[in-house]
Amino acid sequence: MNKAKEPLVVHDRQTLARAEKNAGTVGLMVTRGNWHPGHQAAFAEASGRVDTLVASVYTDPVAPAFETTSDMISSADLQLAARSGVDIIFAPSTEAFYPFGAAQTVLDPGKIIRQYEAADHPEQAQNRLTQLVKMLGIVRPHKVFIGQCDAQLLAAVRLVVRDLDIPVSVEVVPTFRDLDGLTVSQTTLALSATQREDATCFAKALFAGVRQAAATGSGAAVLAATRDALSDSNAEIEYLDLVDPISFEPWQGEGASTACLIAAVKLGEVRLSDNQLVVLSRP
Repeated sequence: MNKAKEPLVVHDRQTLARAEKNAGTVGLMVTRGNWHPGHQAAFAEASGRVDTLVASVYTDPVAPAFETTSDMISSADLQLAARSGVDIIFAPSTEAFYPFGAAQTVLDPGKIIRQYEAADHPEQAQNRLTQLVKMLGIVRPHKVFIGQCDAQLLAAVRLVVRDLDIPVSVEVVPTFRDLDGLTVSQTTLALSATQREDATCFAKALFAGVRQAAATGSGAAVLAATRDALSDSNAEIEYLDLVDPISFEPWQGEGASTACLIAAVKLGEVRLSDNQLVVLSRP
């Protein structure tokens, strides 16, 4: 498809199915709208790996200011999507997404979705996962793209796709960061100058862990370096751990293997979470 053209906006399943005919390899990125430069970078990365990229927009319930999810797509969103290679925007209403009413089935992949980011509200994480998998069933892509910034969701989707034999390849999109190391997200874009200065200490702490991994290969040293760097800030640590990026169990690797350094902190009223992949060789 012509990446220079404005994407086709689709609101129903039938039109989507027609648009996907002869579309080659189809990729999907599931979003909740409010696109920003982080989305643009992710779309651009994903579009280079498929023939047709579908970006879905769905929130449930739809924000009170909008009648349907499709009303949330602005001209700026269309321009961003066109610049980054999105071919189709699928923005169903709640009636189109749930034609038989509210879903009675909710996916529960167990512990992988009940800790860390989902510890306080596991039901929200389960609903998000269920909606994502439902979107897979509607769009039927060859590939689904998930950002490394959502490491726990990524692990949960991989597990569900494996366990339920869903015919889709789960692809990772690298985390897009600003020059100060912070991830580009709705949260970081809304930070004041003072809050952002404090938040960069969090990003720098994770990078300290990355450097320690490269220098020593020791998981204990990585956690110690990250914790020490955080102690120099006003951050209140919510969690800090090394996990297996696939199972999300605590990392206990033997020999060189990839681990995921995950952390969440509170800086006053601001909560930030982030992760970095590191290669370790010993506990």
